[in-house]
Amino acid sequence: MDWLTLIVDGLWIASLAIMSSVSRQTFGRILPSAKVPMQFGLGGVPTWRASRLMAVTLMPIIACGVWLVLLTSGQTAPAGSSTRIIMLGTRLFIAPLLCLTHLWHMRQALKVLAAEGQLRS
Repeated sequence: MDWLTLIVDGLWIASLAIMSSVSRQTFGRILPSAKVPMQFGLGGVPTWRASRLMAVTLMPIIACGVWLVLLTSGQTAPAGSSTRIIMLGTRLFIAPLLCLTHLWHMRQALKVLAAEGQLRS
């Protein structure tokens, strides 16, 4: 099962790298004074905004924390137990889910900011 763990950890590293790269690109496109949408209502209208730095770094930091919690909780279970296998499957499912959520959020935020003229040209 060690090779499965390496594959899942590689997926997490790739997901975190994608999230960090998207955050870096997005940070450079947003004007420093802009407030970035963080939460959207049912109609797609922003209901909460945050500073540029918080908006682009919050999700990668949360994802890194989730990875570390799942990694340590899965390692405390005995080798070959069903708990360890379930934790491995959970880690495998959550990595791309968090990455796609971050990509969607950045895309929606950029759409709103472009309509408001808050992006660099």
